[in-house]
Amino acid sequence: MENEEKKEEIYFLKKRNSYKNFVIIILSILLIITTILTIPTVKRYMAKIEKEQKIAQNYNSKYKLNLVSAYGDIEAYHPKILAFEQKWNGYQYWLSYTPYPSSDEGKENPHIVASNDMINWEAPQVFTNPLDELEEKNHKKYNSDSHIVMNEDLNRLECYWRYVNDEKNEVIIYRKHTTDGVHWSNKEEVVVSKNRKKKDYVSPAIIYNKGTYQIWYIDQDNSLKYAEAKDGKQWEDIKTIPIEYPKKLKSWHLDVIKTDLGYEMVMMAFKDWKARGIASLYYSSSKDNNTWSKCTEIIKPTTGGYYWDNRGIYRSSLLKKDGIYYVYYGASNIHNIKGIGIMYGKDINNLHKVDIDYINDKAAASKMQKLIEEEKNK
Repeated sequence: MENEEKKEEIYFLKKRNSYKNFVIIILSILLIITTILTIPTVKRYMAKIEKEQKIAQNYNSKYKLNLVSAYGDIEAYHPKILAFEQKWNGYQYWLSYTPYPSSDEGKENPHIVASNDMINWEAPQVFTNPLDELEEKNHKKYNSDSHIVMNEDLNRLECYWRYVNDEKNEVIIYRKHTTDGVHWSNKEEVVVSKNRKKKDYVSPAIIYNKGTYQIWYIDQDNSLKYAEAKDGKQWEDIKTIPIEYPKKLKSWHLDVIKTDLGYEMVMMAFKDWKARGIASLYYSSSKDNNTWSKCTEIIKPTTGGYYWDNRGIYRSSLLKKDGIYYVYYGASNIHNIKGIGIMYGKDINNLHKVDIDYINDKAAASKMQKLIEEEKNK
């Protein structure tokens, strides 16, 4: 009897162990299947995290400058910066720009500000912006495209801007000038197009060079034109300058400076007119203003929904000082918010990103200066 009970006990033990082994095998198989199925999910998750980290680091100027317009916004656009070896009327740097909040043409009026550190800008003394403002404000009559020039022979700062009247199909370039940065002359007509559909003067970039005003601008067909004038008025077209891009693009807003290399240019360019707000900034140079180098892309919009410049780069201003390039670039984001940022570097094709909060960081100017000194010492 005992042998039978023992045999039965052994039988049940073996059966239970077999069941345990079966369960272990099944659980192991399920674990393996789960692991196999989870690996792609984990990989996708890790790839997503990595992508987000890259996007978070992929900025140009992480913050825009704190340029408060006469209308209270900080949506500055279309900058032009000038630097002086010695302070001119109390400031080393002068800047023109046009506010363009929510693409409101009625506020796209020339503003003048000055600075001694390139970061903190103010209207000089008792001067009140804007430099010019239209009485009648609508989307068919508006100012745009301001640009400042220093005439060293007359020791005066000149501001040019473009007025568009689509009701009359005309364009006028106006000018005001000052010898103290505060008191400005009455505006005068510089050049007029009575048929904007045939002749335009978009984004004029002007240099005063040994008694002659040199002018580059974009015509109605997006071609780059070069003109000259002795008094800054009555521009005489000299030639059309061919521009070569890495791919098929259309030129739009530009700036040109005279440097140790001859002439250097930054140009924003786009692919399709209907999507002209989606654009990058390109660079070209020329020893003689006849043959220009093939354009290289130097600033493109940031990617993702993180930053203020993630839609397109607009008209930008180039400054070269003590071997360092500074690009004050205009840009907008996918929500149509605009602003001006800064990038810098010894190599125009390898500009450095800047992570400085110009609005909230009181030490912004000193931090920027530290970055510049580090770049100079490399």
